[in-house]
Amino acid sequence: MLIKRFSELCFEEALSLWNEAFSQYYSDLTMDLERFLLKITNEGLSLEHSVAAVHENKLVGLVLNGFREIDGKMYAWNGGTAILPEYRGMKIGEKLIQACLDIYKEKNVDIALLEAIKENSRAIRLYEKMGYTTFEELAFLHHQGELNAPFPVSSDFITIPAQPEELDKLTFFNKVTAWQTQIPSIKDARVVLLKYREETAGFAVYRHVYQGGALSGIMLYQCVVSPELQHREKEAAQTLLDSVFSPINANCRCITMNLPVTNKAVYDSLIEAGFAVIVGQVHMQKAIQQKNAAVAGSETAAL
Repeated sequence: MLIKRFSELCFEEALSLWNEAFSQYYSDLTMDLERFLLKITNEGLSLEHSVAAVHENKLVGLVLNGFREIDGKMYAWNGGTAILPEYRGMKIGEKLIQACLDIYKEKNVDIALLEAIKENSRAIRLYEKMGYTTFEELAFLHHQGELNAPFPVSSDFITIPAQPEELDKLTFFNKVTAWQTQIPSIKDARVVLLKYREETAGFAVYRHVYQGGALSGIMLYQCVVSPELQHREKEAAQTLLDSVFSPINANCRCITMNLPVTNKAVYDSLIEAGFAVIVGQVHMQKAIQQKNAAVAGSETAAL
């Protein structure tokens, strides 16, 4: 068994493995070459620092890695672990993850992050064996068409559009969210700020998807209310959600990306409006440089 760098492979071979590994997965993660290249670009994945397992000249597994420096700390993200079904149970995943951890140390990574499907106990056990621990649960929620009930809106709040860079000024803006929900991962990100008594009391980050010139989807990446507004948190959250998801038509698909389940005001408001959980994930981390082990609160594994 050889462990190679992803940059030594051809895209078509890697894509074929990815699609075969995820063809019977918990959710459809198969893609064409264009989408695969977009994933690599949008999520800041490094081919040079991603790894692949080769057995008897056949590509049988891979791990995609991304890196970001945030507020002086280096973060690494496992953007997908894929192993062909017939090669699972041969400790290939363990060898790939160890190769990644070695790369993280070479790059002076402080914290390694990943997400795993809650039901994928085999992958979670592997990550735990390699030193990862779960620190939060995440959910993808989905709704198709008009909402069962509109989000109640309070006249005490107003929402205004903003630029992503304005979020850096907010004391309650957390840059270290799930990798795909971080601003650098979101192409054409839209931001809306919630104002209460002339102060910014919340924000949402989302994106519109168009098909044939018509709005076909809305992706919600972050929706946060200031801790100072706890007494009216749900009202504030509903006002933000109304700004993001209204108006929508019968053909519009609405999805939340890796919403922390502990964000109860947002989560409960979405469920009440008719959204349903389609995928649950655990968010896991591992301290690489022990001196920077503290982290303020990635992707999938076909193992």
